[in-house]
Amino acid sequence: MAPLLCAGMIGYRSLRLAGDGERLGLYGFGSSAHIICQVARHEGRRVFAFTRPGDEAGQAFALELGVEWAGGSDAMPPEELDAAIVFAPVGALVPTSLRALAPGGVVVCAG
Repeated sequence: MAPLLCAGMIGYRSLRLAGDGERLGLYGFGSSAHIICQVARHEGRRVFAFTRPGDEAGQAFALELGVEWAGGSDAMPPEELDAAIVFAPVGALVPTSLRALAPGGVVVCAG
């Protein structure tokens, strides 16, 4: 098993803080998110990926890794999320991710 270095440690800590919700949103699909996407999928979670608006390559990569939906961070997911992890260093994504949550959902600001 490979060690969880910086990206993996930040992502894994954030995933644990997000709780056990089934529907997980990942805002910012860089190295931490793509590692945690795979861990979350292995745990049986449904993952929704948010990239920069118009980042079709990033969205395609997320779909290749098994996310259920991928879209721009300016879009709402097709259903409410149980938890979201904000990896992107963009403060405006915090209220955006909060709007995507089901009641009682959790947003974790990674990094």
